[in-house]
Amino acid sequence: MPTLSPAAARALHLAAQGLLTPPRRKATKADVLDTIRRMAQLQIDTIHVVARSPYLVLFSRLGDFSPHWLDEHLAEARLFEYWSHEACFLPIEQFGLMRYKMLDPSGMGWQYAADWHAQKRDEIERLLARIRREGPVRSADFVREDGAKGNGWWDRKPEKRHLEVLFTTGELMVSERRNFQRVYDLRERVLPDWDDARDLPPREAVLPALLDYTCRALGIVRADWVADYYRLPRRSYKPELERLAEA
Repeated sequence: MPTLSPAAARALHLAAQGLLTPPRRKATKADVLDTIRRMAQLQIDTIHVVARSPYLVLFSRLGDFSPHWLDEHLAEARLFEYWSHEACFLPIEQFGLMRYKMLDPSGMGWQYAADWHAQKRDEIERLLARIRREGPVRSADFVREDGAKGNGWWDRKPEKRHLEVLFTTGELMVSERRNFQRVYDLRERVLPDWDDARDLPPREAVLPALLDYTCRALGIVRADWVADYYRLPRRSYKPELERLAEA
């Protein structure tokens, strides 16, 4: 069986992530998209010290670049946002792989508030009707009826929770970001050419595709922790990885 030294394994991982060598030329807008494709996803953290986390991740691989390029790729639907590792920017070619989670979000834990969706369905439908009638919205477009400010992560405006539920079910997508705030619009307006009946990949193709993206993004993986990259069910994926290696 082939073996790798720890140094070779580290180099393989760093190379796969685009971190082994410094950038050799000035970055372009296309490089931003290529870098995210190389990583398969770009996690969205709201932590803001020097700059927001996604921009720092790109800077570490590209050097100086225009942060607006990331926003433009999202607004131009070359990227989309969804839950993968966590909330992430994903290349649009992965939309079909994530679509199955949108159509059946019941196994997504805290990311899908099923009770809230059921209990607040009338309010959620009114919100959807407003978006159909008036266009995209941000959470900031709504104020709490009691005039109070939210106190912590779970004490949020009802409309913010409505938007997040609709985002998880794929009824809404993030059409753009303004000052890093999500702007939500109907999925059919963000991706007008998408048709589930025509464009969904076969369900049996989803897992191999996600494992393939993971292996290419990480360069080197173990069968017992490959699941974490896309938050797949925790188990060993040795048989699937062996089939990928033979393909």
